[in-house]
This record gives sequence, structure tokens and C-alpha cells, in this order.
Amino acid sequence: MGRTLQNPEDATAGGGTVPAKSAKGAGATSAPGAAPAAPAGPEDVRKLIDTDVFAIEIGYGLLPLADAKAGGDLLARVTGVRKSLARERGVVVPPVSVRDNLELEANDYRFLLRGRTLARGNLLPGRLLAMNVAGSNVALRGAPTREPVFNLDATWIEAAERRTAELNGYTIVDPSSVLITHLSEIIKAHAHLLLSRQDVQALVDHLKPTHGALVAELLPDLVGLGIIQRVLQNLLREQVAILNLPVILEGLADFAPLSKNPDDLSELVRRRLGLYFVPEHECRPGVLKAVTLDPRLEQLLNAKVHRSATEVGLALEPGIGRHLLEELGRRTAELTAQGGAAIVVVSTELRLPLRRFLEPSFPRLVVLAFQELPAATEIENAGIIPLPAGLPRVEPLKAAA
Repeated sequence: MGRTLQNPEDATAGGGTVPAKSAKGAGATSAPGAAPAAPAGPEDVRKLIDTDVFAIEIGYGLLPLADAKAGGDLLARVTGVRKSLARERGVVVPPVSVRDNLELEANDYRFLLRGRTLARGNLLPGRLLAMNVAGSNVALRGAPTREPVFNLDATWIEAAERRTAELNGYTIVDPSSVLITHLSEIIKAHAHLLLSRQDVQALVDHLKPTHGALVAELLPDLVGLGIIQRVLQNLLREQVAILNLPVILEGLADFAPLSKNPDDLSELVRRRLGLYFVPEHECRPGVLKAVTLDPRLEQLLNAKVHRSATEVGLALEPGIGRHLLEELGRRTAELTAQGGAAIVVVSTELRLPLRRFLEPSFPRLVVLAFQELPAATEIENAGIIPLPAGLPRVEPLKAAA
């Protein structure tokens, strides 16, 4: 392991630089008349178990990106990511440690969450990454690669090739921007794992001066800090911002007398927040382009919902599960090929179980409930997932006369 690099704007971002080693040898003596060196105190062994919540490790070839004297701006841009996520998502990301690691290849980097590697990548300093976002047939001179966030075809090119790339529809970014974009997406995807009870307490304390009555009503009689944490984690897990924290807590105060289950509470709170997060997914103002399910398929899936005190999911037969994954994969691929987002809209009872079932295969899929949509939002149907062939075509349940 190498050095921890100091962030000039956020002193805690790197934890401090490693002090220089003394030039004196083990047998060196003190200067005449100098006071004897104070004996070292007992080592605090507890420090050995401390782990950075989030860390970036870089190979020695990427050190210039973090060296401000060499024009590197990586450390300042890491701080910028933390500020941006606080403004956009309401998440206070803990300080990010940036350090070099001699065990990595020279141009490699990796992101770690509490010591576990989340993602890694490779950069070529001194070159530019040309991403083929327009599907150009023109091949560039350089080193072929894949863009790490969206897995796009890309090429590391020399600066002299930039003009050719831009004329042929390539998007050009520098190495530092590649790493920062990757970092931002990884933190967004794992923000729910970064949110601790201590963080939630800090958010609640921040609200007390302006929303004292709300906080006093909610804590500790209606819910505990752990339930608030779980609800916020559920929202962040699906990329729903917690910026409107007063709205979220008001929803909890209203619904907590009905249930103490965090999954139930987060689903109820989502209905209050739909006005704020659903427009982010609209293809044009007031219009949501999404895939829906055949009502008979919804009825079938609703019968397969499995709930426990701590979890909710779908218990599907292999054939039904395979049919659902294949059909969704085909429909959502058509949506993304047209430049849209992959969105499915279902009933509120099915939304969370379906989302949990699909999450491993479609991590970027947005699953919404009809009840979350603002009244003015219309659905433009991008396809209907049919009932699997060979199953009895049971008619949907009808209300009694």
C-alpha cells in the first residue's frame, strides 16, 4: 500500500499525507545539548481496525491526476462529486480517501466500500477517450477499449486525432473525467449502503431548527432512527432523491400508525414523492413512455408475492421467471435503443416485489406504480408483456356488482 493523498479543499478526504521518514539511522545520536526524545506512547491498537467508508485506489501511473502541482485536479473533483450529490440527492457522502496502491497496475484504479472492491477501471494518461455514442463506422487510430460506466465502444486517442473523432460524432473526455464519471455513478448506485444511522441522526438534527414540531412528533414515539434509515435506504436504492426530507418525514408521521414495516412505509412515502421524481423519467413533459404488463400476468404475479417480516419478493416457477426476463429484456432494449429509459409501470401491490426480483438482471430498470404517477402524467405504452404461452388464460377479477 502506498500513500494517502491530501485533498486541499477537504482535509478529511484523504486522511492526511504520510509523514516523511527521518534521515537518521537507527544508531544516530541526538545533537549535543538537545533534549532527549520523548518515549513513544503506547500504540492505540483500536486504530488498526478503522476502515475507510469509501476509498479510491490508483496505480502509480495515475498519480499525476492527483498532483495539483502537475496540473492534476482529481482531488478537487472528488470533492465536487460529494457536493453535487448533496445538492441533487440529499446525500451527504462521507469523506473519500484517495491513495495510491503499488499492488495495482500502473494505470489501474478501483473503488472500495469498507474495504470491498465495487468497481475498477483503466486509464491512459496523456490520451483522450473517444466514445462512439453515435454508432459511427469510422475507426479511429488508438487503443480500443470500453467506457466503464455504460460499456460503450471507445478508443484511447492522441490529441492529434481529436478533430477526426469529433467530426465523426465521437464524444471526447479526458482521463480524469472518465474516473470522476465512474465514481459518481458508483456512489449513486451504492448510496443506500453509505447511509448510516449516524448520518440519519445528522440529517434529522439539521431539520430540528426549522421543523421542530415534525421531529418531535416522529421521534421517538412513532418510529425509531433505524426505521427512518431503512426507509431512506429503500428510496436511495432506487435512485429516488431524499432531498425533500420534510416531505418524507411527514409521510412517515402519517403512515407509521398503520405500519412499522420499512418496506410498507417506503412504498407509501413514494406516493407522496411521485410528484418530484416521476418527471425525471418523462420522455417529454407530462408523458411517460413505459412498458406495462398484461392484466392477467399481473394477477398471476400478485399471487406469487412472498412477504416476511423483513423481506418481500416473488416466488416464481422457472418458466414464468424466464418468460418475464426475456420479454422485459427485449422490450427495454427497444426503449434504450431509441434513446429512452427502461421503465415498467405496474400496480402498487406488485411494484416492490417485481423490482426486487428484477434488480439482479436489470439494475438500471425503473419500476413505477400507477399510484405514484402525478395526475397530469400520461403513459405512452411502449409494449405489453403478455401472459406466458401454455398457461390458462384466466380473466382478471371483476368487482362485485
